[in-house]
Amino acid sequence: MAAAAQGPFVGKALTAREFVVDEALLADFHGGLGLPRDGRRPVPSCVASGVDNAYFEEIAFPDHFGHLWMRQEYEFFQPLVPGAGYVASGCIRDIYERRNRNVVRYEVEVLDAAERLVMRSQHHQSFLAHRDASGKLALRAAGDKPGARRFEVPPGEPFGGLTRAITVEMCGEFFHGDANYHTNREASQALGFEDVVVGGRMTMALAAHVCEEAFGAAWWTSGRLDVKFTNPVWPGDAVTVHGVKTGDGADAEGRSAAFVWLAKADGTVALVAQASAQA
Repeated sequence: MAAAAQGPFVGKALTAREFVVDEALLADFHGGLGLPRDGRRPVPSCVASGVDNAYFEEIAFPDHFGHLWMRQEYEFFQPLVPGAGYVASGCIRDIYERRNRNVVRYEVEVLDAAERLVMRSQHHQSFLAHRDASGKLALRAAGDKPGARRFEVPPGEPFGGLTRAITVEMCGEFFHGDANYHTNREASQALGFEDVVVGGRMTMALAAHVCEEAFGAAWWTSGRLDVKFTNPVWPGDAVTVHGVKTGDGADAEGRSAAFVWLAKADGTVALVAQASAQA
């Protein structure tokens, strides 16, 4: 039996994949998030997150019902270059249980043509261990989730404030017109959701965007972003990214650190993140 047909297992090597930072990729990224193009800034750091997600069929359990992202961790070492080609490779590092879910943690590294490390990521993709007999997905109420709990904003310099009202059309553009549960209601309902699930890649990229503004050039060569997804975002939700820089030398390595969160208009928190870069 081929490795791809065996499902996920610890140590499974993922197929090497090539991609180019071409105009179509950049246009869909900016258009889908409603972000203006600025030639003075490097390529957005999360543009390469698409190739990470392309490994889904290699890391997924056979039953995709109720699949959700749980956590994403990124390290950035070099900025992407428009028109340049890159190679991604990866490996499943761990499979663990969390509540009624099996979580696959896989690592992806992106190298440039000179074989320099550009980005490293750790993905925590969750799959239901047992499907409910009703055939419908039972999501916990937002108030019962850790992300909905009140948290104390740490002292420091506020940043962010970026707000986007996300539409199905934006989702379709961001995901290049592909029909999946992030863009198509019928595809989403087949996995147990009532409506399109706004992709974690989109909300995560908004969080990364405000970090790029807060940390400046250091973000593209030393940035780290550890995102935990706490509540789904649906089309029509208006979300705002907030952040607080807690100062230079604020983490254990003496880096400049920040706390970031994304909240809906009703206050429901959809993600929380720790971010840092070299001071």
